[in-house]
Amino acid sequence: MVLHSTITEENEVPPSAPDLSSLSPLPSLEAAGSSSSDNNMSPAEQEGGNDILSSPSNPASSTIDASNNKGEQRNEKHGDVKAATKLWLDSMLSGYSFIWRLSIVLVLILSWYYAYPTTGNTEQQGEMLEYEDDEEEYDPWSIWGDGFDFNKQREFWIPDEDLPEDIATDLQSTNEELQREATARRQLDPLKWDTFDYWEIYHYFACTKVFTSPRPVWSEQLFRDTRDFYLDFVENDDTPFVGLFRSTYQANDDVYDMSKNAIPYQSGGEKGRGLKAARDIKEGEVIFKSTNNTIIFNDGHTLRKFLFSMNDRFSDPGMVCDILIWAWVQDMEGGTPFAGVVDLDNGNLLNDWGLGGSCEEQDCSANIRCKGVNAALSCYASKDIIEGEELLGDYSDFVSYHAWADLGL
Repeated sequence: MVLHSTITEENEVPPSAPDLSSLSPLPSLEAAGSSSSDNNMSPAEQEGGNDILSSPSNPASSTIDASNNKGEQRNEKHGDVKAATKLWLDSMLSGYSFIWRLSIVLVLILSWYYAYPTTGNTEQQGEMLEYEDDEEEYDPWSIWGDGFDFNKQREFWIPDEDLPEDIATDLQSTNEELQREATARRQLDPLKWDTFDYWEIYHYFACTKVFTSPRPVWSEQLFRDTRDFYLDFVENDDTPFVGLFRSTYQANDDVYDMSKNAIPYQSGGEKGRGLKAARDIKEGEVIFKSTNNTIIFNDGHTLRKFLFSMNDRFSDPGMVCDILIWAWVQDMEGGTPFAGVVDLDNGNLLNDWGLGGSCEEQDCSANIRCKGVNAALSCYASKDIIEGEELLGDYSDFVSYHAWADLGL
């Protein structure tokens, strides 16, 4: 700060100067001015001139210093206020930023929850972990859930006089399983198909009856027709998205010919169809992998619609049953919690080692292991495999057991 002052002769007042006698905070300035002509001043004091204003003994000097100090204090105070204001604004902005990020996370969680409700219970989830951790209790048949709840009270019931002929026939069958299925079918309201769970769909299409006799191995043409139908289904689907995710899609665009490594055959027994080695395979070789034939359903209702649409398109109702037993539920990373997956090629014929097999001819343990991210799996030989040997995998590599309810089925 620069201080400008004018020193006048004693009793001399500028013509235009206002009367400041009652307001002047620095009366000593005039005294300092009149002392400039005082004969008692020493040469050093005369040579010093206006330097006397800065003398420590000068009252004016102390007053000016006090004024300067007050100005500096005001500047410091204003600076403190500015700094405090900036700090407050920064904290508010950072607070809003945190709230904004938290809001986004909450919106994503809520959209995920409402798009993909989990209806499974903790008991089922505990059992799933039990199968993963305890090999002695491992049961590959549990991939299909706990079965139909015959004790559930359902409002719908087809009276005897209105029973379809096939249901009436099965109710009179000597096969208890067919009787039970027929009883289940007469309780399933066709108008409420969109609420059916996995086992209600299974019995609605009489899959128990379908599998009482061996199912044929699908031809490549039938697989091709089914894949074409799937593409038509996707094009005409009225709910292409569920929440933030696509309702169904192909695992990738890859194409892989597995026929050089594995061929389908009737393995017999309760397993039905299976795969066997088409040649000698060395440990570590890739046998088959997920391709554009691997279909992923991000919610159960889309899979449900696909199955009922298949039944309308194809004349063989057993095709729906085939897709049901080939499909599995899998944990998904970076997307929906669970997804239904099915291969529309012969890869779906891979049996689990725990389902049994030609134990007299080979060691009944997995000779194929699968790994990968989500449904993008590669299955490779975990040991040397000779030509004609049954290929057996380990479903726990990719299957989420007891999880159909979590998918909405």
